[in-house]
Amino acid sequence: MRLVCISDTHSLHHRIPEIPEGDVLIHSGDCLGAGTLENVENLNDWLGTLPHRHKILIAGNHDWVFQEAPE
Repeated sequence: MRLVCISDTHSLHHRIPEIPEGDVLIHSGDCLGAGTLENVENLNDWLGTLPHRHKILIAGNHDWVFQEAPE
C-alpha cells in the first residue's frame, strides 16, 4: 500500500505541480485559505480529480469551517 501525504496547502492546492500516485492520499491539515464553504467546495472538487482510491482529510487549525459549519 502506498500512502501519499500532503499538508498546509491553504487553498493553493491547484498550484501543486504533481501529486504522486498512491493508494491513499492524506491531507494532514491546513487545507483551506479563508476557511469558507466555497474553499471546501473547491478543495472537494480538486480531490475528486485525483486518482487515489482513498482520501483522508484531517482538519488543521486554519480549517475552522469544518467545526463551525459541519453540515
